[in-house]
Amino acid sequence: MKYSIHDLKEKTSIDLVIDYSKMIEDSLEILAIEPAKVKADIFFKHDELTMNIHVDVLMELACSKTLKPVPYEMSFDEVIIFGNTEEADFPLEEPLELEDIIFGYIISEKPYTIYHPDANEASFEQEKSPHPAFADLDKIVKK
Repeated sequence: MKYSIHDLKEKTSIDLVIDYSKMIEDSLEILAIEPAKVKADIFFKHDELTMNIHVDVLMELACSKTLKPVPYEMSFDEVIIFGNTEEADFPLEEPLELEDIIFGYIISEKPYTIYHPDANEASFEQEKSPHPAFADLDKIVKK
């Protein structure tokens, strides 16, 4: 969704529902995503736009071990500053691409690893037994 800066100056808050299902079609980690609910409070100071956003989204992520789908509920708050100063996160340019920016925050907040309840914590590789010549050495070295 593209927003005009002029339109945002007239508002103090916006509520959005953004569908990201097209953006995850090639993703191997995010299997499914429900429409994200975004609430943003808007503040203008001089030539700077500050948005306090709250995002709620339900996703299905791939288990890091078994690749089974794992439901994951994400909720986070973020402050985004648009402007032309060094403190700004993004430039204040016409139009603002809020959909892409918020998706970037969702991707950065997503956990790197997630496990399905069926995935045991044991390694999938069999433990190798030492060469018979060194089998007793293990008893000596431990403790």
